Amino acid sequence: MKNSAIHCSFLAGSGVRLHVAQAGQTGCGSPVLLLHGFPDHWRLWESAMHALAGQHHVMAPDLRGINLSDKPLPVADYAIDHLVDDVLALIDHMGGHCALVGHDWGGLLAWVVAARHPQKVARLAIFNAPHPCVFARHLRSNPAQRLASEYVLRLCSPGTAERLSQNHYSALWSVRADGKSSDELNQTRAHCEQAWSQPGALQAAINWYRALHFDAALKIGVHAIPDLGTANGHIETPTLVVWGERDGSFPIECLDELPQWVPRLTLRRVPEGGHWLLHEQPERVMPWLTEFLAERN
Repeated sequence: MKNSAIHCSFLAGSGVRLHVAQAGQTGCGSPVLLLHGFPDHWRLWESAMHALAGQHHVMAPDLRGINLSDKPLPVADYAIDHLVDDVLALIDHMGGHCALVGHDWGGLLAWVVAARHPQKVARLAIFNAPHPCVFARHLRSNPAQRLASEYVLRLCSPGTAERLSQNHYSALWSVRADGKSSDELNQTRAHCEQAWSQPGALQAAINWYRALHFDAALKIGVHAIPDLGTANGHIETPTLVVWGERDGSFPIECLDELPQWVPRLTLRRVPEGGHWLLHEQPERVMPWLTEFLAERN
């Protein structure tokens, strides 16, 4: 199938201007909003946008602070309430109701939006991002999760942005696994370096972690769950979770409690996959997403 055209523009978030990529046409199927994680930007979803645009209006933003979107300086401006309000503003741009898809940080954000505002989310799809209530429990009591999350302490330490920019961002690039050809990898790396080199972008990305106080959680063994609204974290929206079981950031036990929080759950596990399934195995996971988004119940 011929690639659908992707066009970029700027839309208003919650007090910030967000750079967004869009494909498909308004009124073409149910709209789909795609949320990237760290250290990605909107291009994480480029191939997904081409695959989905024939049936959906698709939007992939650079989230607050990332790539070409506005980068407020205060850490408090990256608190979860502001991030949620940005997503709600984008959903309103898409007609007030959409399917929501997220990976990593974008997945955590998608969980919170779906819990607080179920009337806005038609379907929810998550790639390797634990439910916030499950993650909070494991961060408190699971040594494997605490060990896996220790990298957050390094991210939140002074001078991290400068260290990550050294050697052409080699430390950031090394965390991304890919199954692409050499030419595709070179192009992807060029796009990533361009996004990471935007003034203030790395500091803003780190502020996402600082605003959630993960460093304090790891040091004292507590974690403040983001306010998940009146449902207290229960997600009634039809939900797809795609999980690479070799994820170095989240142990497999994060899946054990999901059915009690998400009764309408479809779980797809990839035993040999890692945290970056969308990079590693897009040809395997995209049919699951396409099929899920096409369902009507």
